[in-house]
Amino acid sequence: MARKAARITILSALAILITGFIFYGLLESTSKPGFCSSCHYMEPYVEAWKSSSHSDVTCTDCHFPPGIKSKIRGKFTAMSMVVNYFTGVYKKSKPWAEISDSSCLRSGCHTERLLDGQVAFKEGIIFDHKPHLSNLRRGKKLRCTSCHSQIVQGEHISVTETTCFLCHFKNQPDETPINGCTGCHDLTAAAENGAVIHDHSFAEAKNIDCRKCHGIMQVGDGAVPKERCSSCHAEIGHLEKISEIDFMHLQHVTDHKVECENCHSVIQHKSIARTNEIFPECQTCHSNTHKAQLSLFKGIGGRDVPAHPNPMYVSGLNCRACHVYHGVGKDEGVFGDSEVANRQVCEDCHGQGYGKLLDKWEMVMDHKVNQVDHLISSAKTDVDVFSGSAEIKINAKKFVEDAAYNFNLVKQANIVHNVAYADELLAAAYNKIKAAIVIIDSDLQLPDISIYSRQVPSECKNCHYGQEEISVSAFGINFSHNTHIINQKLPCSKCHSNVQTHGETIITKNECLTCHHTQEIIDCEKCHELQASIYSGNISFISESSEDIMYGEGIECRDCHEGGDAQIRKANPETCINCHDEEYGEILINWKKDTAELMQALDEKIFQLQTQGLAENNSTKVLNLKTNLDLLKEDKSLGVHNFELINEILKNYLNVLSNF
Repeated sequence: MARKAARITILSALAILITGFIFYGLLESTSKPGFCSSCHYMEPYVEAWKSSSHSDVTCTDCHFPPGIKSKIRGKFTAMSMVVNYFTGVYKKSKPWAEISDSSCLRSGCHTERLLDGQVAFKEGIIFDHKPHLSNLRRGKKLRCTSCHSQIVQGEHISVTETTCFLCHFKNQPDETPINGCTGCHDLTAAAENGAVIHDHSFAEAKNIDCRKCHGIMQVGDGAVPKERCSSCHAEIGHLEKISEIDFMHLQHVTDHKVECENCHSVIQHKSIARTNEIFPECQTCHSNTHKAQLSLFKGIGGRDVPAHPNPMYVSGLNCRACHVYHGVGKDEGVFGDSEVANRQVCEDCHGQGYGKLLDKWEMVMDHKVNQVDHLISSAKTDVDVFSGSAEIKINAKKFVEDAAYNFNLVKQANIVHNVAYADELLAAAYNKIKAAIVIIDSDLQLPDISIYSRQVPSECKNCHYGQEEISVSAFGINFSHNTHIINQKLPCSKCHSNVQTHGETIITKNECLTCHHTQEIIDCEKCHELQASIYSGNISFISESSEDIMYGEGIECRDCHEGGDAQIRKANPETCINCHDEEYGEILINWKKDTAELMQALDEKIFQLQTQGLAENNSTKVLNLKTNLDLLKEDKSLGVHNFELINEILKNYLNVLSNF
């Protein structure tokens, strides 16, 4: 009996061991992704997993919470799914999985997500996991799968962007997103290369509502049609708590993984003014009233002119951006104040000085508009009286009609809605007129075509139109944009950058000189206009010219400023000694010293008069003297370019001020 009992014990232990191995083998084999895909309705999910960021993580690592108990419980759940597959029950419902937060936050996975939760979600948008997982959002406890799901087939556990919009835009006062736009968007907008496009910190400092420029950024209301409940619940008429919002979210979002879009209709986050289906808000009341303005703003509508949208349109801005009217609040009534955009509107968003751009646009474009208007009228007359071939006349007439069409679009729409596209339309009109008068052999004289073909070699011209006509002071030297942009075809990026701030000057004086001072022939006066005028004695604020003695002898700038190595440099005592006696080096030093002392004396005298209030009765004269003094300082030679003249002017000014 003992031997029989021992045999039974051994066989039982062996059976248990074999069963254990079989159970373990089944446990392991059924944990493989290949087993999951054995059911054909799981194949799309497995294929999506293979190309996802979790492709190196087995299914059970996520679908079973940490711990042996959870794994065994999950296996029984999986077995029931297998039974459902073979019995055909799966045909009545799609596969459904709930991922526990503990699976995501387990050791070796996303353990630090709550501590270091900020990630770059999209370009210009930072997402922070910590407040979304640690705090209640709109009174609701979110889970990892509240945002990471698989609504879109083929994207395994990816971020469902529309879920963000449901939470941030659903039923917000005046459609204002949670925490404002800056909760997601940085104040500084940047392109893919990191260059600053627009810094919105100025708008924030002035408390300008984002909707003033961008309008309503929501399409859809996220409503919950009751009929959607039937996709999960058989008798929706018996759902007594369907109106209890907190309870419904607790059951569907917090306790179970139900994608938001299973219940809610979609909310899209985009500019209403930019959608193809919806006209800008002004069109609601003013149907087709501003069609020309809208076409120019969008950069479309011209004949034989490629599309060129205004950058503000591309950024989603609408009419309100510049025309402040029709308040956005629900209690403000239908009508409000309407304003014509002016230079102040530009400076409200972009800062002081931007209004000058608008002034420049109007000045340059008014001239072009008037010229093209005259050309169209003259060309039309010439075509009408043309008595040659009928076919040629028809073609010429078509050219003039196209020119008039492009011109009228600019005229009606106002160039400020898209100055760059308006310029291209006028250039096209000019070329159409030229084609017309050529084929009819007209004697009509056309103005210089260069004014219609001067293209700034960068996208900067979208805003800085006409900049090529402006000369500025750079490093104390007259700088012509026209010479560098139009004649030399240099891109704006040669001197300017958007890396730190928009349009910052990055070129240095030495970098300028590497180009200018290496030329065999240098026209110094083009850059050093002030210095040249002082040297020649033709200063704007003196009545009689008095040239420097060396200028009269034909001594050129390079004779003093170019060393033996052909490098341009500041003149010094050694420069004088190269041509004169040694005492001339001391003379140069004394000239500078005397001039500096006179300038300092004048500064002190002006300050004294202003402090004592004695300059008020002679404010204009004092202001003019100070302006001229500052100009002489800008020469930076301290009188060396024309010592006798500068010394006489400064002494005269000091004498005038002493008599106040």
